[in-house]
Amino acid sequence: MTDKSHICLNKLDKVPKGKPFEYKDVVQDDFALENHTEDGKRFKSEVQKGVYDNVKLEKDTGSHLLYKKL
Repeated sequence: MTDKSHICLNKLDKVPKGKPFEYKDVVQDDFALENHTEDGKRFKSEVQKGVYDNVKLEKDTGSHLLYKKL
C-alpha cells in the first residue's frame, strides 16, 4: 500500500461541481474491493488535509461519507 489513496483523478474530474459523491464513485476500477475501507479512510484524510482543494466532506450518514465537489 502506498500513502496515497487509490482514486482515479479522471473520475474525480468528471464529477459535476456541487454534486455529492462517495469514495466508491471515484476509486480506481482495478483497486481490490477488500482494500476499499482502509483506502476510503485515507481519501477522507486527504480531503480533510486539503490535498484536493475542490473537494470537501459534505455529510457523514453513519454508514457512508458524502463528498461534494466545489
